[in-house]
Amino acid sequence: MEKALFFIGICPPHPLEKEIHRLKDEFRQKYGVQGAFRSKAHITLQMPFNLPTNKEEGFVKELKKQLLKQKPIEVELNDFGKFEPRVVFIKVNENEELNILQKSIERFMRKFQIFNSTHKNNGFAPHITIAFRDLKKPVFHKIWGEVENRSFKGSFLADAITIFKHNGKSWDVFKEIKLDSE
Repeated sequence: MEKALFFIGICPPHPLEKEIHRLKDEFRQKYGVQGAFRSKAHITLQMPFNLPTNKEEGFVKELKKQLLKQKPIEVELNDFGKFEPRVVFIKVNENEELNILQKSIERFMRKFQIFNSTHKNNGFAPHITIAFRDLKKPVFHKIWGEVENRSFKGSFLADAITIFKHNGKSWDVFKEIKLDSE
C-alpha cells in the first residue's frame, strides 16, 4: 500500500510570512542553514504522519467536518525562543483557543490510528521555526546570540488550517481548510 507523509499547521498570511522568510534567509546567508526552507512558515498542529494515498480524500473530508464549527483564532507572535541545541524559533503567545484546536485535531487523528501528536510527549509548544535540522551547536549559539535580545512582534487571524504533503525533498501545501468565519 502506497503511503505519503503529511503534517497539519497554521500559516501566517503573506506579509508576515514574507517577513519570516526574510529572517530565515538572513541566517541562511550568514550561516548556511537551510532546513527551515523545506516548508512555509507555520505553527505545527500535528507532526508528520504517514497516510495511505487511498485514504487522502476521506481524511481531508473528515477533517473539514471536524473543523466545521471552528472559529478563526487570533495568534500573537512575540520575540524568539529555542529548543537547545538545534532549534531557534519565533514564540507564539500562550493561547487557550489554539491549545483547544490542537487537542481537537489530536483527538481527530486517533480515528486514523495516528498518535504522534506531540514530540516525545513534551506537549504542544506552538512556535514558528526559523532555524533547525542542519543547525550545528556552534552555529546555534551564534544565531541565538543574534536573536536572544532582538524583538519580533506580529499577529494574525488564523482563519485556515493547512495540510502539507512531502514531495520527497520538501513540504508542499496539499489542502487548505478555511475555518468558519461567521
